[in-house]
Amino acid sequence: MSLDNKRVGKKKKNVVLTDTAKFLGFIFHIPANDEFTAKIEGNCFIKIIGYPPDYVIKYKRYGKAIKASTKFNKYKTIYGYLFDLDEEYYVGFSKECK
Repeated sequence: MSLDNKRVGKKKKNVVLTDTAKFLGFIFHIPANDEFTAKIEGNCFIKIIGYPPDYVIKYKRYGKAIKASTKFNKYKTIYGYLFDLDEEYYVGFSKECK
């Protein structure tokens, strides 16, 4: 878990977020549709939605997020870091998964 904490801390520092920014989890974005992942069943990614962060699938562990990305076989995805800034959300993107 400390590697995940270091990864999140480094992202917070790189994008200049305050200490009050709360990390909510790793998420996946599909650039082609400008949507985030919302539901996975079995080995298939079956539903995508727009922006409401409450409905986006969030992974607390980086390893689990990357493992889940293998289920997005038809889509190029980008993983991001979702932060709660009290009055708004911030997503910091890292790199493509496929």
